[in-house]
Amino acid sequence: MTGQDIQRKLAAIIAADMVGFSSQMQADEVGTLDRLKRLHTELIVPEISAHRGRIFKTMGDGFLAEFASAIDALNCAVAVQHAIGVRNISLPDNDQIWFRMGINIGDIIVDGDDVFGDGVNIAARLEPLAHAGGIVVPGAFRTQTENKVDVAFEPIGRQKLKNIAEPIEVYRVVEKSTAQTPSPSFTSTTAPKDVSKPVLAVLPFDNMSADPEQEHLGDGITEDLISSLSQIGHISVVSRNSAFTFKNRAVSAHDAGQELEAGFVITGSLRKSGNRIRVTAQLTDAQTEAHLWTARYDRDLEDIFAVQDEITLTIATALQVELTEGEQAKLRYTTTDNVQAWTSFMRGLSLFRTVSADTYRHARQCFEDALAEDPNSAQIHAMLACVHAIEGRFYWTKDRNRTLQLAKEHADRALAIDADTADAWGALGYWHMCELRLDESIAAYARAVELAPDHADLHALYALALTFAEKADAAVQEAQTAMRLNPLDPGWYCGVLGHALRYAGRFDDSLRILSEYNQQSPGFGLVDMVLTYADMGDNQQARTHAKSLLANRPNFTVANWERTQNCANRQRLVTDRQHLIDAGLP
Repeated sequence: MTGQDIQRKLAAIIAADMVGFSSQMQADEVGTLDRLKRLHTELIVPEISAHRGRIFKTMGDGFLAEFASAIDALNCAVAVQHAIGVRNISLPDNDQIWFRMGINIGDIIVDGDDVFGDGVNIAARLEPLAHAGGIVVPGAFRTQTENKVDVAFEPIGRQKLKNIAEPIEVYRVVEKSTAQTPSPSFTSTTAPKDVSKPVLAVLPFDNMSADPEQEHLGDGITEDLISSLSQIGHISVVSRNSAFTFKNRAVSAHDAGQELEAGFVITGSLRKSGNRIRVTAQLTDAQTEAHLWTARYDRDLEDIFAVQDEITLTIATALQVELTEGEQAKLRYTTTDNVQAWTSFMRGLSLFRTVSADTYRHARQCFEDALAEDPNSAQIHAMLACVHAIEGRFYWTKDRNRTLQLAKEHADRALAIDADTADAWGALGYWHMCELRLDESIAAYARAVELAPDHADLHALYALALTFAEKADAAVQEAQTAMRLNPLDPGWYCGVLGHALRYAGRFDDSLRILSEYNQQSPGFGLVDMVLTYADMGDNQQARTHAKSLLANRPNFTVANWERTQNCANRQRLVTDRQHLIDAGLP
């Protein structure tokens, strides 16, 4: 593209994303794609055209559309959500498609057929705040459209959006109340219920024998689980009185969920044999009856109350990971028997999933608070080591050397407490990678995934170490394993896979994956896309994507990028650096 192809202008942007795409694809890949394609062709595109808009990007399960007018954009979003709601009425639940939408108006950069800038980024960040079938807008957009479109705006407060410096006032678009009976609309009650928290019901655990002691233990574990989970801010738990109406009743998770208005149901059983007790627990999606998580605990019954506390804490910990981190429930965080330490640890773990300097600073503080309560927890030491290692690699602290030293110290301490702590081996692998000790890094990650074969993050980081060590084919396999283990993977998995594919010389595959990463996290994946096009000899595309990179990440510099690249082959780094400079990056 030439400079003449790039223009700035004010525009309204709709960012839309399909709800539950991954789960529908798992259940019926061909049918889901066919339904989505027909909806796109028959309904979405015509409505956007009718409101003088255009789709400038599609992402498989979503799209971005541009409008010259905020009123056109809002009218279009309302019309689309209304039409989808009406269309869904005649469809079985499993075949229904719902979208979340975020709308923003702001300055955009038009580069050929593509669009970039804060106007786009804020719309994309707003979209996840909408419920299924819903629309959210920022305060400035509401000001421009209020009383000009036949809708109302319901405030949901100031929201901190990823990579946006200041919090933004956000409003939910709702129907206006009228004296007449309203017609079906985009807020149709056929849409999935709008709940800001997952609702969980813990049903009384089944007694598998006539032992009365076991009956009391089952009730105790059920009550403790309800109490423990009720203290977690982002989970809503059905009350004890409601849950215990199901005691000794044979009922499906689906029926229990409907009766209790819960999206998730925990069931379990106990069996006592001699001085041993076996407890099983299972988490089920009440709507689909899919089993999301299951576990079995075998313990000595020397102290019935200690056993009860241990099992309750372990289940509650695992469930919080399941309900907040999707497929990452397969991680087994048996952290501490100190409630305060556990609470701080879980808060830190949630922050750890969002990779940024700010969230990592807060995560580190949470893990330090947890460690103050329980200084002998291997898992808490391990996660502190992980935070320090990542902060050190990205220079997110003033003293990088001290930060990396702390990473090593906490990893060593974790392994001294429990040599089988997988995350400690992972932190050690990351530390070795930062120190350009790639062979040692690979060995540490190999041990980590051996100890925790279902830990998707460790497989992804193992892939990164293998890539830097010029073992690209093995890296691709590890990255694909991570994405298989966690289908709801964070975007950076795509970044790791695209990076590995480039090192492997699979340039077309690399561009496809990196494009997905950029769609999930605008501005990211573009560095490797610039380098991939340069490797292919397509310097024009390299320069085009370099411009896109700077439009999304104006603070990017080649020097800052270079110091995070832990390559074994330093000549590759020299070549890559020159490619970036030649593409016009500062």
